[in-house]
Amino acid sequence: MRWLLILALFVVGCDDEPPTTDEPVAEPPIQDPEPVPPVTEANPDEACVLGVVVSFAGANPASVGVTRSEDEARARAAELLARAEAGESIGDLARAESDAATSRARGGAMGTWTRDAWPELHGPLKDPIFGLAVGQRTGVIETEYGYVIAERCPVEKVHTRHILIRYAGARNASADISRSQEEARARASELREMAMAEGADFEALAREHSEDSSAERGGDLGAVGRGIFAPPYENAAFQLSAGAVSDVVETDFGYHVIQRVE
Repeated sequence: MRWLLILALFVVGCDDEPPTTDEPVAEPPIQDPEPVPPVTEANPDEACVLGVVVSFAGANPASVGVTRSEDEARARAAELLARAEAGESIGDLARAESDAATSRARGGAMGTWTRDAWPELHGPLKDPIFGLAVGQRTGVIETEYGYVIAERCPVEKVHTRHILIRYAGARNASADISRSQEEARARASELREMAMAEGADFEALAREHSEDSSAERGGDLGAVGRGIFAPPYENAAFQLSAGAVSDVVETDFGYHVIQRVE
């Protein structure tokens, strides 16, 4: 299971969250997870986090373009908390107001982790989140990267395989990758057609053609919770039915063809 822990710290990457993996990252219009009524039961060992991040100059890491002081950030976070308490959803607030690009693109989804795999960067959120029922929110929490208002969301996971085709200049592409972005897109489209053919073996195709470390596992990325994969990948994956194959999905790493596994 070591590769799952590596994956959980690799696919989020950027201004407010730990670096993510060679699998999924970019930026499409993301919808909130389906509304789920607050419940009192929650997994004692795993939690999903929605959050709004208010950054300030000097935060680590600081969000791009933010110049407010720490005192101003604290006050701003308190204003946003008041709006949440008045009825605005954390997802809507994150999409409109969060300074963290990745969680903003995901409608506030910051990640899903077990207690043992909780990332150090989000350490201040751990105990408050595990102290909540699903659907409840925290007050304003101070972190290294800013002030956060967080909500415990229901754990939802998606199990996928994928085929990744890289291009020169894509994130984590090795020096020997010389194809253009257009060529990579065309190659991914060819592989999708092969994957859609009657009797196709997606696992075998991924093992032979995918250009990341998951190829040796037939492209298998395991069952992963919301907020971990890159937004375009995550959005596509959760919309697939079991066994279905996605259209070509673009992320910073290249072009993906995704199959949902149950």
